[in-house]
Amino acid sequence: MVPYKEIQSNNTSLPQSTSNLTAVFVGGTNGIGLGALRALTKHTDSPTIYIVGRSQSSLEKLISELKTLNKTGTFIPVHAADLTLVKDASQAANQIAKDAKKIDLLIMSPGYISAGREESSEELDKVTAIRFYSRMRFLVTLAPLLRASSSPRVITVLASGQEGQLWPDDFRLKDHYSLINAGGASSSMTTLFLEEFAKKPGNEKMSFVHIYPGMVGGTGLKITGLGPWLQRLVDWVVVPLMKLFGYTIEEAGERVLFAATSEKFRRVESGEGVGIQGQGVAKGSDGEAGSGVYLVQGDSSVITGGKALKKLREEGVGEKLYQHTMEELERIEK
Repeated sequence: MVPYKEIQSNNTSLPQSTSNLTAVFVGGTNGIGLGALRALTKHTDSPTIYIVGRSQSSLEKLISELKTLNKTGTFIPVHAADLTLVKDASQAANQIAKDAKKIDLLIMSPGYISAGREESSEELDKVTAIRFYSRMRFLVTLAPLLRASSSPRVITVLASGQEGQLWPDDFRLKDHYSLINAGGASSSMTTLFLEEFAKKPGNEKMSFVHIYPGMVGGTGLKITGLGPWLQRLVDWVVVPLMKLFGYTIEEAGERVLFAATSEKFRRVESGEGVGIQGQGVAKGSDGEAGSGVYLVQGDSSVITGGKALKKLREEGVGEKLYQHTMEELERIEK
């Protein structure tokens, strides 16, 4: 566990080291993403921040709030009506790509939960689409701008350490959908794709952090198709417990910012060593220090890949998933 005081110390020192950074927030209009957006706005000097959201009026209201936190910041709204649709993600990403010169941070946290499999017009399960495919669409489209940064970092807030089974002949979960399967599959797909993407030529500087935020109060928990009585049980029992025992949105956001900026999660060349200002570089998902893909927990501790990931790697599922994902993104783009 990383004490909250250490998190705050890292973040309050950012104005001296992160002037004029450019960040993209996908899912930054509520919940943990909003907490991270506020933290970045508060702790940096003259940032340029692209904020992807569903409602233009809500984006404008949010930007007015952010300007009170940082009078030197530049905040750019980017409309995306429905991020369960990869095409909407693509349009938003392309808008950013045409405007920005570089991207230092890409922070993604959009979410959607459904009790049953809902297929979108793009023939993808909506839950997996917003948790994985749309996020990877942003990553792939914005990769050239990330490469233009001296120290690019990609953050996806989902469920590191909760990786589950994958079916290479059914990545889209047409035959294996359940709430549990969708959660485990999205997590595995995220970690494996990031590991494969990190290996590609040109991505040697990029660092990737897959965060499991743990229990966070105040985020709400709406589950489509759950039924009114079960949803009331969630609202009256589960949500209050999350608020009572979980992190606040503010602390969760500060911890996301820590993961996005701490030298602990930078990428190092093989053999470069781990001593950075007295703070060691974390072990990556493969168990190697500084390897570039990090699995971070709600308390900001780091884990390495478990048995499920090891088995999937041994079976070559990462390469199959990467190929499948790129083919799906291309199919939808047509």
